[in-house]
Amino acid sequence: MENIINLTLGTGEETTVLVVRETEKAILVRGNCSSAWFPKAAIDSSGAVANWITLELSHQFLWLAPYNTAI
Repeated sequence: MENIINLTLGTGEETTVLVVRETEKAILVRGNCSSAWFPKAAIDSSGAVANWITLELSHQFLWLAPYNTAI
């Protein structure tokens, strides 16, 4: 079963991602055109992404091209 979650930025922007891998301290998620690691401490149980994390280009593409199983 695929583990699909929704992430939300402090600005209210939402995206859907697929959890690819988890380690003790980090989570790898994938959209339709990029993958990115997040520290687990940066995402709370509701999917809100902490404001202190610096989003790199690969993170930003997750909001531009969310995970979609139809593609």
